[in-house]
Amino acid sequence: MSAYDGSRVRALRLKAGLRIEALATAAGISPNTVRAVEKGRHQPRPRVVQALARTLGVPLRELAKNGRKATLREVRGLLGLTQAEMAARVGASRQRVSQVERGVGTVRSPHLWAAAYGLTPDQWARALDETRDLVRQKVRTQIRQRRTKRGDTA
Repeated sequence: MSAYDGSRVRALRLKAGLRIEALATAAGISPNTVRAVEKGRHQPRPRVVQALARTLGVPLRELAKNGRKATLREVRGLLGLTQAEMAARVGASRQRVSQVERGVGTVRSPHLWAAAYGLTPDQWARALDETRDLVRQKVRTQIRQRRTKRGDTA
């Protein structure tokens, strides 16, 4: 599996209410391997990814990046939480969670937000960056479409 994101395994593990040791035992791998996989320290062997997907009850493609990292909204979705539930976890309004998930502004306590999303601070920062990258792409596409409609070529 060439494109893999360990934060997806962590989110699915947390959603299932499993500890690292329980997931490792059920998947037939070591707890240290699960930790390394979740932190993205290495590209796991296909056998490990297959064992994790099987144990978590998801298809292999669920663990693939599809060429990009997961956005904050996708991570929240993997946790099975609404924006209101996430807001309660971080002590913010649902509107604020919506803004952050759209890449608007910054947060005062990134460690708190990362923990609420079940991510390490580095994983959370990468998910926020991916969110912002997708917004930038969308804006560029909209600008090109408007220029095309007006007949601008620049």
